[in-house]
Amino acid sequence: MSSQRLKEAALPLFAEQGYEGTALSEIAKAVGIKTPSIYAHFSSKEALFLEIYRDVMRHELVMLEEVAKERHGTMEAELRAFFYRVTDFGVDPDVKRFFQRAIFFPPQALAKQMREEMTTYEAMTSESIGAILSQKLDAAQKEKWIYVFYCLLDGLSLEHEIYDAQDFTKRRDAAWEALAALL
Repeated sequence: MSSQRLKEAALPLFAEQGYEGTALSEIAKAVGIKTPSIYAHFSSKEALFLEIYRDVMRHELVMLEEVAKERHGTMEAELRAFFYRVTDFGVDPDVKRFFQRAIFFPPQALAKQMREEMTTYEAMTSESIGAILSQKLDAAQKEKWIYVFYCLLDGLSLEHEIYDAQDFTKRRDAAWEALAALL
């Protein structure tokens, strides 16, 4: 049994049921061990959750860096690719759902620490977007665009859970059009 296997088993449970709704015994059962064996790998449920949270942030940053490095010809095409990639909630759905839950409903005992780490993650994401935006926008316009981007991203992450694929696609396309109008 490895720490990685425990994290792989815990991720979908935390994603679906949240931190409070997931018992260590469920994670242990998913990998075929007894609950106390988890403590050989993680000091607590909080430690397991935080390690998954950090893994997910790293995963998302790698994906964003890959998109930011792609060349699509124009700044607008690069931003469009970036926007559609981060709002593609069908790719790695457990990762996306875990991240959404962790951001919007962090465990109370970990909320402050997680928000601090999220601030670092957001700064790195903003840097990737800002590098693309610097081709055309001044600092104030760039900041405004990034703020609107995050608001739309947060809204779409919730709407993805509410609407069917066709309605979500319409909403995402409309969100992109509104964001592109700021360029």
